Amino acid sequence: MTPLLSEGDTVAVVAPGFAVRAALLRAGVAKLRTMGFEVRVGEHVLSRHGYLAGTDAERARDLNRAARDRKVRGIWFARGGYGTARLLDLLDWKELIEGPARVFVGYSDFTALCCPILRDSESLCLYGPVVSELASASAYHAGSLRGLLRGERSTLRFAPDQVIRPGRARGRILGGNLTVLAHLLGTPHAPDLRGALVFLEDVGEEVYRLDRLLQHLKMTGALDEVAGIALGSFRPPPRKRSFPPDRPFTDVLRDALGSLDAPVVRGLPVGHLSGKRTLALGAIGTLDTRAGTLEVAGRT
Repeated sequence: MTPLLSEGDTVAVVAPGFAVRAALLRAGVAKLRTMGFEVRVGEHVLSRHGYLAGTDAERARDLNRAARDRKVRGIWFARGGYGTARLLDLLDWKELIEGPARVFVGYSDFTALCCPILRDSESLCLYGPVVSELASASAYHAGSLRGLLRGERSTLRFAPDQVIRPGRARGRILGGNLTVLAHLLGTPHAPDLRGALVFLEDVGEEVYRLDRLLQHLKMTGALDEVAGIALGSFRPPPRKRSFPPDRPFTDVLRDALGSLDAPVVRGLPVGHLSGKRTLALGAIGTLDTRAGTLEVAGRT
């Protein structure tokens, strides 16, 4: 297997969205160095502009600088939140798409960058811990992150009661955060999900809002020709209203996705949760509900 990142490779740390706490950033950068990487921290990573890590121009400048640096083999998000979509029209897509093959690492708001990158390039996006989480052993599953960085195959397992629609499918794994992805639809940066194994996850959205997002995704036709769907963590919060009651989230999933001509599973340990597994977006996956596995090919 060919590793995505090797000891001595240079990793750029950027903050295209929310501001990041300095102490968490320092601890995460130290962890990257113990992993054997040379680290270049973006000039504006600790900047502040309201809830954002600097102005749009500053955040875009850091990301473009990393994309134009031919020594950079990995671009790692400092944290998630919101803000990356604001930069999409400011980025040097020629370097991001046509530059040397790189690995991108992050999750959540990271989806806004991954969708257009994976649509137009063969790069991989590891949907895993951000830099501000790396020093916390409980925040993520270190083994899955380490294995994917080495270019190894990976397997996510699930139980029969996690199957929404049975079947077997193979395709490129695309997707990410449901809210971020849904808001890309209708823009030049929307993903093309035809033939893909689509991964979706979210956090903090009440059940009715998740229902609305899934129905919107379905009504746009974005899911019409998918090979399969693998759902990660969602964890809807307690509803704020006293009436009417919520519907079971599994019922919402069956309504939105159960009629698709594709296998659908839920509850994979990927997304906004402690101990999260890392998933390789852009890699080829095989979803098999009889075996209860999502097999993800390594870098060959």
